[in-house]
This record gives sequence, C-alpha cells and structure tokens, in this order.
Amino acid sequence: MPQTFQYEALDGAGRLLTGRVDANHPREAQRALESQGLTLVELAPAKSETMSGAALMRRRGVTAQDRILALKQLSLLLKAGVPLVQGIGTLKGQATHPLLATAFGEMEKRLRTGDTFTNALSAALPSLPPYVYQLAASGEAIGHLGQALEDAATQMAYDRQVRQDIRNALTYPAILIISGISAVLFIFIVVVPRFSTMLASAKKPLPWVSAVVLKTGMFLATHKLLIFLAVAALIWTARSIFIDPQRRARFREFLAGLPLLGVWLRDAEVARWASMSGTMLSNGVDLIKALQLARDSVTLDSLRDRLEQATKMVRTGHSLSSAMSAQQAFSPTALSLIQVGEESGELPMMLRSLATLYEDTARQRMKQFLLMLEPIAILLIGVVVGGIVAAIMLAITSVNQVAL
Repeated sequence: MPQTFQYEALDGAGRLLTGRVDANHPREAQRALESQGLTLVELAPAKSETMSGAALMRRRGVTAQDRILALKQLSLLLKAGVPLVQGIGTLKGQATHPLLATAFGEMEKRLRTGDTFTNALSAALPSLPPYVYQLAASGEAIGHLGQALEDAATQMAYDRQVRQDIRNALTYPAILIISGISAVLFIFIVVVPRFSTMLASAKKPLPWVSAVVLKTGMFLATHKLLIFLAVAALIWTARSIFIDPQRRARFREFLAGLPLLGVWLRDAEVARWASMSGTMLSNGVDLIKALQLARDSVTLDSLRDRLEQATKMVRTGHSLSSAMSAQQAFSPTALSLIQVGEESGELPMMLRSLATLYEDTARQRMKQFLLMLEPIAILLIGVVVGGIVAAIMLAITSVNQVAL
C-alpha cells in the first residue's frame, strides 16, 4: 500500500529542498527522488498531523493564490536554468496544496511521454484562465517559457487584485447600509409601537408626521411575517443576481451607468484589457489572438461588444487605434497612447503604460466614490432615525401641551 514520506534532499545547485513523496517503501521513495536529480539527505514517514492537514487543504480546494504561486515558482526554476521535467518534479514535492501536487505529477508523466508543456498544463490544471495556456504555448514556441509563465502569474495576480479591490471597496458601504436599514426597522418594530400604545388614548389629534410614523410602526409590528418574507425575497433576489450570469451582467451594466461608480468600473475594465493585451503581445502572441483573449477578460457587455467589433476591424486591415476610435471604446488619451505605440513599434509597452495609467485613475475614482458614499449613507440614516425620534417627541409634546 502506498505510503507518504517526508524528505530533505539537495538539488543540482546544492540547495536544500523539503517535500513529500508517495511510495510503497523507503527504497522506492529514494529511487524516485534520485530520478529527479536529487540527493537524499533524510527520509521519514510523514506524520499523521501532516496528513490530516493535507486532507483539510484538499477539502478547501485550490485557490487562485495557490495557482499564482505555483506558476511563479515554476517560472523561477526555469529562468534559473532548471530543466522543465526536473522543475515540475521539484514542485510536485513542494506544492502548497495536495491537488497541485497531483497536477504536477500528471504533468511530469505527460512530459516524459513526449507531450508538450501546454497540453500537459491544460490537462492537469484545466481551471486556469485561457490566456495562461496561450502564453505558455507562445513561450514554449520561442524558447522563453519561464518569462511567459512569470507574465501569466503576474496577470493572474493583477486580475485577482482588481476583483479584490472592487469587493473590498463595496463591502464597508454595504455593511453600513444594511446596518442602517436594520436599525430603522428595529426602531419601527420595537420602539415606535410602545409609544403608539401610550398615545393611543390621546384626545387631541397628533401632528401628521407623528401620525405617519406611529401608524407605520404599528403596521410593521403587526406584520412581522410580511417583513420577514420581504427581507427573504430581497436576499433571494440578490443571490439570484450573483448566481445567474445574465442577471449579474445586467447588474454590472446598471452599476456602470451610475455617475461616479460607473466611471470607476469602466476605468478598471480598460486597465484590465490593456494589461492583458500588453502581456500577450510582449510574449509573441499575434495581435488578433491577443485582442480576443483580452476582450474575453472584460466583464461589461457594452464594452466587450465594442471591443469585438474593433477586433473584426483589425482583422480586415484597420489599425488598432483607428478601430478603437471608430467604436468609441476608449478615451482620447487611451487612443493617443495606442497610436503612438503603433507608430513607434512599442505597442506592448504602451499598452502596459495605458494599464498603469487607468489603474491609477480607477483607484482615484474608487476613493472619490467611497468619500461620497460613506457620508451620504450616514447622513441618510441619521436623517431617518432623527426624523423618527423628532416625530415621537413632537407627538408627546403635542399631547401634553408642552411648548417647544
């Protein structure tokens, strides 16, 4: 029965490596390590705690950060001159996740049978973004696989960072708004009905503002089931939006149409498109294929449709700048940078400069959006809560004939 061993070994450069290897007995594990060009230093059965931790990681699944780290490690080994099969064998024992170790083992087997690296990568890790395989194929063809994998990992990290920035930027305002709505509902359902009971026997008519607040509170207090169903329907609607790709796309288009938030989201999309296009072109991918892959990374349907039409125009012989200008996809500044890149023969560098420019702009838009959203949300919540309190106090003073 196969057993897992923990080992320490030296590679060809004299570096000490640690990892795990599966084998039926220690001698077989030693032969497996020696076949990878490693000199065994120490070999021992893996501890049960390690195995339980690996099992927990297996249940967790492979994260985007795990994939990025694996690509970066492989690119570093290749750029250092380590043979491809040996580098993959090394990562098989040092993988940060058991599923990645299995994937590297499958890649090693395919490479030893004569398969290409791109085919082995797509078969072992099918969940990577499509542009990773295209970059790997290009790097493998021109002999710069290490640099291509490094650029792929950098692009994946960039995409992950953009998504994380947007998520983090929207989390606090969402919590603030939900907390405010919850506080208002609590006041209406719990606090206001008590004052309604106290003021029910009042002979004088209450001010209309106070009457509206008290009646609203009584209605909500006597229809708690209706409130629960409304909240459940709202949660279900939000969940359906994020699960259904079409609804999620329509929601993104709605956000893109808002005054400040929309500009921020569009700038982030342009930065992502420019970054991917520059990365693909700098690694020898042809222009049409690079434009297609960069277009697929854009999440706004309106912008993606324009980029699709621009790609068709480029395929028929138009320059990239003229195609983008005809589709009105980008700002004059972006078009100017693309045109300069075409005329100077430095389009990949200009596209990366464009990505940096729009990335900085998107961050500024994000800060402006948060600076406006947070005080507006606090002000609205304060006005609503203060209005409820003022209406109750006005009712009490009116019944007791207390002059304000």
